[in-house]
Amino acid sequence: MKPAKRDPAALLPLKHDAFDILLVLLEGEAHGYRILKESRRRTGGTGQLQAGTLYRLLRQLLDRGLVDEIDAPPREATDERRRFYRLTPFGRAVVREEGKRLAGVLGLMRRHHLLRDEEPG
Repeated sequence: MKPAKRDPAALLPLKHDAFDILLVLLEGEAHGYRILKESRRRTGGTGQLQAGTLYRLLRQLLDRGLVDEIDAPPREATDERRRFYRLTPFGRAVVREEGKRLAGVLGLMRRHHLLRDEEPG
């Protein structure tokens, strides 16, 4: 019997921090501290992601099948305590659906001239 196909849209909308973690993992596998640093870099330090939140969300993403925990890549195998994560194909599909959802929101904002650079003059 073939397993039922999961619907990525059923997990939407994603929490902002969870989406941010998945966006970092689009670039490739990473350990938790790297995810945290990259998230802060992308937001110019304005992001709210904290270490405790990061690991709680990673556990949820693992449980939902959006990310996998993997062995450390050989180039990073210096610290046994580090856990490495990568996006699963299902996780990539969820990111894609969330991106489509957000693009729709952005389109609505543009139509109503709610973006600063598009206000009627």
